[in-house]
Amino acid sequence: MADNKKRAAIGCDAENCEYNEHGSACGAERIRVDGRTAHTTGETSCSTFKPKDGTRF
Repeated sequence: MADNKKRAAIGCDAENCEYNEHGSACGAERIRVDGRTAHTTGETSCSTFKPKDGTRF
């Protein structure tokens, strides 16, 4: 049986993330968003974030 799953487009503003494609979209196969007690999107964070090579904090 063929895999008919559609991939949702997820926006991304984290330009220093390895999964950011073209500065605007997430290319990760799966994502995890944390923020159990969040009431707004600003109170969430992407646990899938992985810094690009050479990126420093």
